Amino acid sequence: MVDRNELSYVAQEARQYDHDRWMVALFAPAHLRENLYSLLAFNSEISRIRETVSEPMIGDIRLQWWREALESLEQGTPKSHPVMDALACVQKQTSWAFKVMQDMIDARSTDLDAAPIHDDAGLLVYAGGTGGLLQQLLASVIHPEFNETDKDAAFRAGRSFALVGVLRAIPFHARNDLLLLPHSRLANEGLTTETVFQAENRNSFLKIVEELANLAQEDLRTAREVARQASPMIKSVQLLNSLTALYLKRLKASKFDPSHPKLTVGSQRKVLALVLGNLGIG
Repeated sequence: MVDRNELSYVAQEARQYDHDRWMVALFAPAHLRENLYSLLAFNSEISRIRETVSEPMIGDIRLQWWREALESLEQGTPKSHPVMDALACVQKQTSWAFKVMQDMIDARSTDLDAAPIHDDAGLLVYAGGTGGLLQQLLASVIHPEFNETDKDAAFRAGRSFALVGVLRAIPFHARNDLLLLPHSRLANEGLTTETVFQAENRNSFLKIVEELANLAQEDLRTAREVARQASPMIKSVQLLNSLTALYLKRLKASKFDPSHPKLTVGSQRKVLALVLGNLGIG
């Protein structure tokens, strides 16, 4: 007998590797959650390539595999893979823009460069191409008739969350020889990719993080303004704004140190933020 409480492969993938968005998906209509988990699992697969390969060429090969896998899915002959199997099931129920998924893969090619971001505009493009497009994709599955305002609201919610995610992930990225801080910000402080983490430059580094947190805060403010004009149908997608606000608050409390314990937020606190956001309080 199958345990009805047992999570599917894609649900497990989402919970393990994208726990925040997995929790947000719990606020979506129950009959759509598996579809959302499938998309989250797809995103998890392409977003973790950088940390699982020994050299960029191998990463390029894996990204190309996913490009071809999407093409096979669109043609009705999906490649053999648990995530592709799940996406094939989603495809039978609804439709989405395959180009958005291909654009998400292209955005992940940025991760294969050790220091790819040149300025704030480039950081916004990266955050939009990763988190923004993903949230837009999720919204299209929840509300296939979503309009341009809905699309914009979802995109902005995902982008601001991704911006904060870049800051929170600085220590992790550093361990994997990746730096997503804009070169222009480093240059303004007289720093380079080689000197940014040196002890004598700590104040300058924290200043850069604070400035980028302010950029994310402004992006979140706009995201919330647009969200008020969007369809209630995509409300669950926009709950991500509540977690972005929570992380920004913790980042400020930690004096913009991304390695501070305050940035490790427990699940209960996140759930509270999402519940309050769902009630229109957070």
